[in-house]
Amino acid sequence: MWPQYIKILITPIIFCLIQLEVKASEQPKPDCDSLKNKKSVIRKSDDFLKGTWKFYPCISAIGSDHGKGEMYALHIGFGYFFQDKLSVNIDILGAHIRSGIDDNGVAAGMDILLRKHFHQSHDDLWSIYFDTGGGLQQQSTNFSGSRHFNFRLMTGVGGTLKIFNNIRIISGVRYLHISDAGIRGGGGGFDGVMFYSGGSFPF
Repeated sequence: MWPQYIKILITPIIFCLIQLEVKASEQPKPDCDSLKNKKSVIRKSDDFLKGTWKFYPCISAIGSDHGKGEMYALHIGFGYFFQDKLSVNIDILGAHIRSGIDDNGVAAGMDILLRKHFHQSHDDLWSIYFDTGGGLQQQSTNFSGSRHFNFRLMTGVGGTLKIFNNIRIISGVRYLHISDAGIRGGGGGFDGVMFYSGGSFPF
């Protein structure tokens, strides 16, 4: 009788083990390649890929050249990534000048900049970039010298912080030189610091 009882007890156990083995074999195996590439997928953001366009509205404050005054500007910028993490940007500005050498006035200008995002967080939350460029500025008062038409040269660093999908806060600091490049002379130009902050929007 004992062998018969043992068979009765063992049979459901064997049946359960067979069912577990079948279920385990039906489960999809993990893709090793996808696991290996997971980090690279996370790090590669759609925000900075080749072919991406950006809209950059921001405000800035320029100063720190003793005695020359300050300039406060509103910027409307557009950027195109012609390589991953490397973009060319056009920046149009309108500004109020609080001159230290003449009456207060206004200015308008345009800059072209190259921007390189050289570091990006693994979770794509923030990035750090370097940019450099130059442009033109027309002003109604003396600010950087005795000529109202001037050239602009700048370079600096900044960062972005993602706040919603592909929308980011963008802020940075630049060294800024404004002068007439010695065409007329006088005043020595403006050498100061620009602080700016705004947004980055895909379109």
